Amino acid sequence: MDETTARDQADEALRAVRAASRPSLPRPLCATAALCAGAGVALLAQGSGVAKVVTLVLALALLAAAHLIPSTARRRRGLHGYRGGARTENTTFLLCALVLVVVGGTATAALAAIFVGLGVAVAVAWYAMLRGVLVAGGRTRS
Repeated sequence: MDETTARDQADEALRAVRAASRPSLPRPLCATAALCAGAGVALLAQGSGVAKVVTLVLALALLAAAHLIPSTARRRRGLHGYRGGARTENTTFLLCALVLVVVGGTATAALAAIFVGLGVAVAVAWYAMLRGVLVAGGRTRS
């Protein structure tokens, strides 16, 4: 076996492991989850007073939906729990969401526009991650 064949077979095995840990989901499902994640982040810093509490609760509900939509789809396919790289990705996104919730919950009105931009970035990253294009840490899947 020559070097090129060995490299190709090793790459194919690595792709199979990655696909098994987080299979690509249908585009509409990914888009819905990404919209929930982006809207949830965008709403974190909106409003003041009672409206701030309402938008914070709505944002948390949207962020929970962004996680539950793909988890439910995985469960329907017979995949229970996350293993390998998918577990690391979920931990990374959970920590980022926690930081955004803490900062967004205490943010002033001046940061509201920044959180809208962050919401767009989160929606794009969430969609890419669910489609299997991006993994945590910015590495792309081949």
